[in-house]
Amino acid sequence: MEKVRLRAILIPLGLFVLSAGAYWAVLMGVAPLGLYSPLIFTVIAGVTALGAVKIGAWAPALTAGIGALGFALAGVSLGGILSLGGSAVFIGAVLATIGVLGYTVSMVYHIGTRVYSVTPA
Repeated sequence: MEKVRLRAILIPLGLFVLSAGAYWAVLMGVAPLGLYSPLIFTVIAGVTALGAVKIGAWAPALTAGIGALGFALAGVSLGGILSLGGSAVFIGAVLATIGVLGYTVSMVYHIGTRVYSVTPA
């Protein structure tokens, strides 16, 4: 096993906790839930994707980007920015769900590979 610094574990873990905390805060009512909540989720998912790219976690970045695309599609359809119809909201919801669940699984895997590659001191 190669040596992995603690920072290689803590940075992805911190990104995961911050993004999950941001989603949870919106769902708990810190930001108003209304027509703009898909756009708030779009920003959270987009920033999460950028953070994942910065730390080199490509699978979590891709899935967070898919989630951001889904939230954006649902947001512009619900907000009346573009009248794409009900199917666009459904497709956006499916993409957002796949993106968030995929991000969770891929980030847990990303963190787990770093934890298991740590050699004991």
